[in-house]
Amino acid sequence: MQFDPVKTLPDAWAIKPGRGSQGDGILLAVGKKGNNWVKGSGTELTPDDVYNHVRRIVDGQFSGDSVAEDQALIEPLIRADPAIAGLCDDGLPDIRMICLHGEPLMGMLRLPTNESDGKANLHQGGIGAGVALDTGRITRALQGKTELTHHPDTGTQLIGFEIPGWDRILELSAKCGPAIGLGYCGVDIVVDEFEGPLILEVNAHPGIEIQNINLRGLRGAMALMGENFK
Repeated sequence: MQFDPVKTLPDAWAIKPGRGSQGDGILLAVGKKGNNWVKGSGTELTPDDVYNHVRRIVDGQFSGDSVAEDQALIEPLIRADPAIAGLCDDGLPDIRMICLHGEPLMGMLRLPTNESDGKANLHQGGIGAGVALDTGRITRALQGKTELTHHPDTGTQLIGFEIPGWDRILELSAKCGPAIGLGYCGVDIVVDEFEGPLILEVNAHPGIEIQNINLRGLRGAMALMGENFK
């Protein structure tokens, strides 16, 4: 059956490749205007735009490996908790947690910007904000190599911001590795306006930019847990 965006998609949604990486191929719509959808940046997407994007995903143009074909995942657009949503103009902030043997090692909040087109992706201009595990408060923020104290689009102060639902975020991230048989993993969590913290995905090979964001090495964090590197 041929994909028909008009008949298939709601007003707000996220489309992403099943085998994508670094945010490539993710398309977000935050609402609808007439027959078109609207991105976080305000740019309109026609049904043909959406159809062609899905076709590119299925053809494997965003796949992170050598597989020739891929699958397009279509998800409802999660509405961020108002406290976190207030940090940025549009898009969905998320939390990346690195865990080892059911213990959180390091965390960061990833924030969308106008430059990143509403995506919380560091490689596309998003902000990475290091979070203290004991308090859930932001301690340092970077956009690329530029250190920030405030969000560049909204002017909202980032340093010292306390992420809502932090205890639940720690609890959820700690359970992910043991649940799916991974000793080491990266867990992506969003804080929904109504449901609270929700797990987006679990990564077996998470990126390690989180170390630069937190000015702390994962090896040292593992050593504090008593891990033997001999």
